[in-house]
Amino acid sequence: MTKRSAAKDPARNVWLQLGFPDAEEHYLKAELVVRLARALRSLGLTQRAAARRIGTTQPELSKILGGKFSEVSLERLMRFSDGVRRNIEIEIGARAADGLR
Repeated sequence: MTKRSAAKDPARNVWLQLGFPDAEEHYLKAELVVRLARALRSLGLTQRAAARRIGTTQPELSKILGGKFSEVSLERLMRFSDGVRRNIEIEIGARAADGLR
């Protein structure tokens, strides 16, 4: 049995359940925001200091942490993670039985 990524699993990705065309991207963004919030909490920074550290404004950070991040690119969220010294790993591999040789 192959392991399905959480972004592609309807049981774990609510955006897939709702039929969003870009459901996987929504899931990945939400995961980055959750991890960013955890990292900022662990650093004990105010939102103003945290925003400066990751390269945004306090109002925008507040909006993102409040769940309004659909307008923020995945790339930008990844850069924010870099600002709190978090690694992001992207894995590319062959699909099982996809017919490519």
